[in-house]
Amino acid sequence: MSDSKRNRQRGVALIAVLIAIAITIVISNEFGTATTTDINAAANYRDQMRAHFLARSAQNLAELVVQIQGRVDNMNMPGMEPGAFQITDFADQIVAPFCGGADEVRDLIGFSTSEVPGLGADIGTCGFNGGFTTEDDKINLNCAASTTAFPIIKSALDALVFFQAYDPVFEEADAEGWRRDRQQQVGAILDYIDGDTMKLKDRGTSEDYGYENLKDHYQPKNNMVDTLGEVKLARGVDDRFWTLFGDAFTVYGGCKVNIAAVNNVQLIAAILYLSAKNPNDPVLMDPRKLFALAGLVAKAKQMGETFTKLADFVAFVKDPSAAIAALAGSGGMQGSAASSALTTGLMPGEKIGLELDNTKLATIAAAGARRTYRIEAYGEIARKQTDNEGRSVFPPVRSTINGVWDTKSVPQNARKQPVPKGAWVFLRED
Repeated sequence: MSDSKRNRQRGVALIAVLIAIAITIVISNEFGTATTTDINAAANYRDQMRAHFLARSAQNLAELVVQIQGRVDNMNMPGMEPGAFQITDFADQIVAPFCGGADEVRDLIGFSTSEVPGLGADIGTCGFNGGFTTEDDKINLNCAASTTAFPIIKSALDALVFFQAYDPVFEEADAEGWRRDRQQQVGAILDYIDGDTMKLKDRGTSEDYGYENLKDHYQPKNNMVDTLGEVKLARGVDDRFWTLFGDAFTVYGGCKVNIAAVNNVQLIAAILYLSAKNPNDPVLMDPRKLFALAGLVAKAKQMGETFTKLADFVAFVKDPSAAIAALAGSGGMQGSAASSALTTGLMPGEKIGLELDNTKLATIAAAGARRTYRIEAYGEIARKQTDNEGRSVFPPVRSTINGVWDTKSVPQNARKQPVPKGAWVFLRED
C-alpha cells in the first residue's frame, strides 16, 4: 500500500474519532444538564413540601393561641372584661420557640432545642406575617341575607357612602358606564346577596340592575357569598368604589361592628352619624369635625383606651379630651400611653365631642371579645446554593396560608360530641 493511500486512511480514522468524541461530549453534557435539572426540581419540590408543612404547623399553633384567647375571654375575672387582654397580640412571640432555628430558640428561652424535644424547627422557619387581625371591625355584607339584620346593614351602608366628599363617585358613571346614585348603589350590593328578587325587599318591585345586558352577562347570587371578592360582581362596585369603601366590608363574623376593634375612620364616622342622639348636632353638620372625632376614636387604642363596653365608647365620644386626661392621671401602661398622646399632639386643638344614643348604638355595634381572627401563617426554607461570597443565589421557598377563624362557627364534619365551637371559615395557600 502506498504512503499516500495510508495517510488518507489515517485522516479518515482521525475524523471518525473526533466525531465520536464530539457526539459523546454532547450526550454527556445533555445528560449532565438533565440530571442537574432533575436534582434542582426534586430539591424545589422537597422544599415546597417542607415549607407547606411548616406553614401548616404555624396555622395549627395559631389555632391553639386563639383557643387560649377564648379561655381568657371566658374567665369572668373581676375588673377584666372579655376582650380586654389580647394574647393574640403576642402570638409571634409565643410561637417563636416552636418555629425558630436552634440559635433563635436559645436566645429566646435560654437553653438549646436539644434539651427539650419539640422546640424549634429542624429545617427552615415558620411564623406569622404581622399580627392577628379581626373581621369584627367591618360591615358583614352576608348579613343582607338575614331578614332581621337587613335593615341594620342597609343603614350602615347608607351612612358609609352618605358624606359629600364622595359625590364624584356617584356623579360619574362606573367603569361599565352604569349611572347610579347612593341609594341605587347600596341597593345593588344588598340585592346581589339577599335571597329574594324584590328591590330592597319592597313588595311589587323587582331587582333590575341590568346584569343580563353586560358583555359577560350573569345573574345576582341571591345568597350569601363565599369570599369578599364576589362582592365586586355587584353592579357599580368598580375599582374606584372598592378603593374608597372596600376596607369597610367583610363576609365573615357577626352582623354588628365590634367597637373594641374598629379602626376604620370612614366606618367610625358612619357609626357616629347613625347613633347620634341629636341628628342636627353641629358636629354632624360639619364633616371636618365629624371625621376629626372619628380619627380620635380610631387612635384611642394608641392612647390606652379600650372599649370593652358600649358605655365606654359613649363616654369617650362625648368628651375625648376629658377621657384621655383621666387616663393620663390613672398611671400604669394606660396612663403612660395617654400622657404620650397629650404631649405628642395627637389631640386636636379644638374641643370636639358628640352625645350618642345608647339604643341606636346598640342596634349597629357591640363591644367585647373578638369573634373572628384573620391569620397569615408562613413556612420558609432557605436555598442551599450560594455564590462565592456566601450569599444565597435563589430566594427562599415560602408557603403562606391566609385564613379566617370564626370562634362561633361549628365544624361541618365533627367526629365527636359535643361539637367544639370554632372553625376555619376561609383558607387559602399561596
